[in-house]
Amino acid sequence: MTKEKPSLLIVDDEPFFRESLKLAMEGMFVVGEAGSIKGAVESLRLHIPDAILLDINLPDGSGIHLFEELQDYQPMPLVLVMTAYATVDNAVKALKEGATDYIVKPFDIERLQRELAVHLENRSLQRRVVVLDREISRIAPPFITAGSGGMNEIVERAQMIAAFDLPVLIKGDTGTGKEKLAHWIHALSGSKGEVVAINCAALPKDIIESELFGYTKGAFSGAVSYKEGLVEKANGGTLFLDEIGELPESVQAKFLRVLEDGVYYKLGDTKERKAHFRLISATNSDLADPAASFRRDLFYRINGVMFELPPLRERRDDIPLLVEVFIKEANYAYKKNVQELSSRAMKSLLQYDWPGNIRELKWCINRAVALAAGEIADINDMELAAQTGQEPSAGGEPDYSLPLDAALERLEKGYLRHALSAAGNNKTEAAKALGISVRALHYKLDKYGL
Repeated sequence: MTKEKPSLLIVDDEPFFRESLKLAMEGMFVVGEAGSIKGAVESLRLHIPDAILLDINLPDGSGIHLFEELQDYQPMPLVLVMTAYATVDNAVKALKEGATDYIVKPFDIERLQRELAVHLENRSLQRRVVVLDREISRIAPPFITAGSGGMNEIVERAQMIAAFDLPVLIKGDTGTGKEKLAHWIHALSGSKGEVVAINCAALPKDIIESELFGYTKGAFSGAVSYKEGLVEKANGGTLFLDEIGELPESVQAKFLRVLEDGVYYKLGDTKERKAHFRLISATNSDLADPAASFRRDLFYRINGVMFELPPLRERRDDIPLLVEVFIKEANYAYKKNVQELSSRAMKSLLQYDWPGNIRELKWCINRAVALAAGEIADINDMELAAQTGQEPSAGGEPDYSLPLDAALERLEKGYLRHALSAAGNNKTEAAKALGISVRALHYKLDKYGL
């Protein structure tokens, strides 16, 4: 893929100098030009360049006045001030206003090109750091905690190994944040690639291979065009395989070769292709168990560093922090202004066992914020009981006056609601958690109008 050229605006009142500089810089930049402050302002309102070469002496005033306009643009373009008058006063004034550097006419074009390239690269790195910090801050809350449930150790190990190209295996119950941890490790690594994720349990086994490796046109019936595989897409980044234990044995052997040799074949193709990525896998089962039908050699290859995420019931001290984060996210999503939960609601959350873990807590807070009428959201014990069919954890009594059929129906509906909530409304995952087929789940949902 051809890298897009950065843009440059030249602001100078001498047409011949402006045109000469434009011709010299067009190999590196998409160049625009202006001969006055007014012309520069008009150009800025149409397009914000990556860099500006700004003359100090312009017909309608000092070029330094342009910084008043530039303050409205964030991030502000990189600005190199040009002048034929090498005075300290002008240099200091320009730098104080936000100029990146100061150059004196006449100057060497090649040197100017090198300086611009260096400044733009530094600016790009600074922006990337800001973006990464923002991404890490967004992803981190489920892991940066008060230190309960062994989370401090997980945080420290994740920070320690993130920069190293080691395969990671994350174990934990559904909803404990395995994919969040994968994204966090990727963000901490500073990788320029993307995270490509696949849930191996959510796909029919007969299409997992084509999803991973892609295929060529005519590879099989229905392959009417070229398809990019996830291995190819993850090249230079991170491949996250959720529920890796669901990989068919035939695919496990092919995937092991990608990890060992960095090569693979698309379906229907004889051309050897190469890919390099960081692998992060997740599972809620014991892959080392012989009954798991998981290749031992593949298990050893993916198990570079293992993390075991504790269920939420073992890290109850973290619930208030998570609630605070999820309230902020829900406020933004639903345009609400909830500041906190009621003390009664928080007590209920701390006593509840959270079978759906962090995912279930997030959906619970989303619902509470969406239904809140003011700045304080509420959740009662019966709401939590209705999610799972459990008795209220704060000591409420089940309704023994109900006939047995009605009580069992209420219990089943509660389990269905909980399974869907904990699985983020993913019916395949919900059916797996309930131990029934997807078809049976659809039947029950239709039966109860859920």
